[in-house]
Amino acid sequence: MSPLLTIDDLSVTFARAGLLSRLVNPFPLPSFNVIDGVTLSLMPGETLGLVGESGSGKTTLARTILGLVRAAAGRIVFEGRDVRTPADFRAMRRRSAMMFQDPVASLSPRLRIGTLLTEPQIIQGLPMPDRRAVAKALLALVGLPASFVDRFPHELSGGQARRVGVARALAMKPHLLLADEPTAGLDVSVQGDVLNLIGDLKRELGFAAMIVTHNLAMIRHVSDRLAIMYLGRLVEAGPTQDVFCAPMHPYTATLIQSEPIPDPRRRSQNPAVTGEIPSVFRRPSGCEFHTRCPIARDRCKTEAPTYRPMGTDRMVRCHFPLQTGGQEREAFSRASANQKGKLT
Repeated sequence: MSPLLTIDDLSVTFARAGLLSRLVNPFPLPSFNVIDGVTLSLMPGETLGLVGESGSGKTTLARTILGLVRAAAGRIVFEGRDVRTPADFRAMRRRSAMMFQDPVASLSPRLRIGTLLTEPQIIQGLPMPDRRAVAKALLALVGLPASFVDRFPHELSGGQARRVGVARALAMKPHLLLADEPTAGLDVSVQGDVLNLIGDLKRELGFAAMIVTHNLAMIRHVSDRLAIMYLGRLVEAGPTQDVFCAPMHPYTATLIQSEPIPDPRRRSQNPAVTGEIPSVFRRPSGCEFHTRCPIARDRCKTEAPTYRPMGTDRMVRCHFPLQTGGQEREAFSRASANQKGKLT
C-alpha cells in the first residue's frame, strides 16, 4: 500500500523582521529555519500523533502541509502527486481539511452555523441544491441537533464548537484530516467525547488523521504511530506502543516520565524536562537537546546527529539512543532518579 502523504526533507524559513523592515533595509536580513529537514509519511486510514512542547514547530508543519505556510525546501507528495504550485495545493485541499486549535476563533462570528458548515462546498464550487439539508446532515454526523443551523458561534459551548469544527472539516469528505490540539481548553470528560467522535468518524469514513498535540496521555490511546518534534526537527518516530514502552531519544523518555499521574503520592516524583526550550534564533550547536539532556556527552555539543533507522519501524535522531539494556538507558535512569530526588 502506498502512503497517502509523504513529506521529504521539508524545511520552512522565516525572516527575523517584518515587511516594512525588509522594504527599508537594503541589505539581506538574516533568516532562520523553524522546520528543518522533516521526513515522515502517513498511510491511508492511519492516525499519526505529532508531539512536542510549545514552540517545537508542530502547528507550523501541519499548516505547511496544506500550503498555508510556504516551504523553503523539500517535497510534499499527496496521493502520489507532487504538490508544488498553488494550483496543486488547491486540488489537495479538496481532499484534505484542518481543524484549528481555537474552534470559536476559527468560525466567523457574523455567520450562522448552517452557513459555516456549507461554506467549504461553496468555495470549491460544488453543486448544493439545499444548503440547510446539507448543514443538518453534517450536524447529525457529529451528534448535534438540526436546530443549531440557525445559531451563531458565540452561542455554542466549547465542546459544541469543537463538534462544529469537526463537521466543517469533514464537509468535503476528506481523505486527510489535520487536527491541531483537538482537545485544548476542554474538560476531561468532553475531551473523551471529542476523541471518541473523531475515532468513530475515522472508522466510518476511512480518512487518515494527523493529530498535533502535547497531551501524551490522550494521544497514546488514539494514534497508531508517534512523531516527536523538538525545535522544528523530528527526533523520534515509531509505533505508539513501542515509543511509550521503550523510548529511544532522551527527550521522548523525559516527556513520557513527565506526564502527570493521578496519585498524590507519586505526583511529585515525575521529573519535568529541565530548562527552557531554546530559541530557533539561536540553535545550540551539535544536538539541540544537549543543553537539557541528562546524559549529554562532549560529542553531543559539537556534532549534530543524523535521523537514522533503529530496527524496522523506528527512527531516532540521537548519538546515544536509549536501547533496551544499554549503558545509555542505565545512565538515563540514574539521571532521572537524581532529578526525582531533587523534586521530592
